[in-house]
Amino acid sequence: MSLVVKAHGDIEQVLVTSLPKAFVSKVFRHCWGKNNTPYFAGNCFKGVLYFDERMAAAFARESGMEWNGWLALSKHLHLIAAVFESGLELTASCRTGETILGTTSLAVSSQSHAFATVAGYIGDDQVAALLGSVDKGAMVFTLPDFEGEFDPDRLTAQVTRLDDFFFEDGLLTGLFYDGREMSMEMGDSRGMSMIDPVLIGADGTRLDMYDFTA
Repeated sequence: MSLVVKAHGDIEQVLVTSLPKAFVSKVFRHCWGKNNTPYFAGNCFKGVLYFDERMAAAFARESGMEWNGWLALSKHLHLIAAVFESGLELTASCRTGETILGTTSLAVSSQSHAFATVAGYIGDDQVAALLGSVDKGAMVFTLPDFEGEFDPDRLTAQVTRLDDFFFEDGLLTGLFYDGREMSMEMGDSRGMSMIDPVLIGADGTRLDMYDFTA
């Protein structure tokens, strides 16, 4: 008998990569030339990175890099997980029936990824970039050899935070029942929106378009 827990809500895919400073500067200068307000220039920058592969590839070639879309970039850090604090609902199923849980009822074990873990991958002529997407969907957690009745007090959520990367969402990266880790896989998803890119210098400070267009 198996214990299956489905987490329904926002599912985020987040990656941290490195981009040449010259590439970032070329995109921002292009966007600033088309849109003379920071808000619209920022939206343009986001659009080029996620949607305009032809333009991104052209700027990349000029900067000495190859571009095959944002998901093909080197992944110094890569997570696919449910957003823990954003209306997430969990449904636990086993032989004895179903139990619906909210996140406030779960024990939580927190961990954080420090910027120092990726800083060594950022070259002198590069910046770190956090990119990602958000789907509506589910993550499915399974414990195959489950016995007895389900007790929600024995369930612990592992929540991963990326505060060093200026990313606010806590991510559900694991579930444990009685200390045993449940396997995790992606369930159904629908609809996608894109996370605003975050640019970070090698010293861990957040950067904006003025750092590349001055």
